[in-house]
Amino acid sequence: MSDYNQFDVENAFLKLDIKKGDSIFLTTGLGMLGVPNTKNKNYLHVSSNWILKSLLKLIGNKGNIFVPTYSYSFGKKNKYFNPLTTKADIGFFPNFFLKQKNVFRSPDPMMSIAGIGPKAKFVLHGISNSSFGKNCALERLLKIKNLKCCHVGLGYNWIPFMHYLDWKNKVPFRFDKPFFGYIKKKNKKVKIKWIYSARYLRNETLSNGFKIGKKAVQKKLYKSVNLGKSLIYIINYQKFFDFSLKLTKKNKWLTVDGPRFKT
Repeated sequence: MSDYNQFDVENAFLKLDIKKGDSIFLTTGLGMLGVPNTKNKNYLHVSSNWILKSLLKLIGNKGNIFVPTYSYSFGKKNKYFNPLTTKADIGFFPNFFLKQKNVFRSPDPMMSIAGIGPKAKFVLHGISNSSFGKNCALERLLKIKNLKCCHVGLGYNWIPFMHYLDWKNKVPFRFDKPFFGYIKKKNKKVKIKWIYSARYLRNETLSNGFKIGKKAVQKKLYKSVNLGKSLIYIINYQKFFDFSLKLTKKNKWLTVDGPRFKT
């Protein structure tokens, strides 16, 4: 028995008012949606295809889609990153997206982002050698007017710019750590230095987006619709960032488990 079909996917996006010219920062938890109505047993591929086709149809050729394709390559043994071939470590859909035509990927060996659309190059090319510092991709995304965060099968606790917030606030549980490795540039293997905001390895520094996400829900910043066994959440990127930044300036522990006090 299936839980949703291609029409359900497109109809859900329509209910969320996704339209021509929109820019979307898309994250996915496909397994949470349940079983798609298809004879093809590769459910994740079918779901990914439905989601991407529906969005591209709705936003048109003036719209943009951005997808996190984090690989954490410089934190691994081989310390090598090739934007064209290195796989993402965060699920099926990011790797499905990377295989599409006209997709650009940022040269970030830790937390790369891929994009398609007229603004993809502006956001992803020529960034600084830092995942969260000045002129990083997450900062550039703030310059896209009315960018929408869309979480398919993920909850309101998923905050795409959470560690960038931490960096902006100079939180006491993270520090700028230099990583050295190799990246593929113009058919050459080039050694570079990359700055990543690493956390001190303690239980209280584990990331936790529920506190901010819950407050955003209470303020009715999110809009959501059902899809299969789960939900799709959508929120304005700039408004969510400003809201979160205001909260975290008052309490720098909001993005992690933190000390046990009320928030």
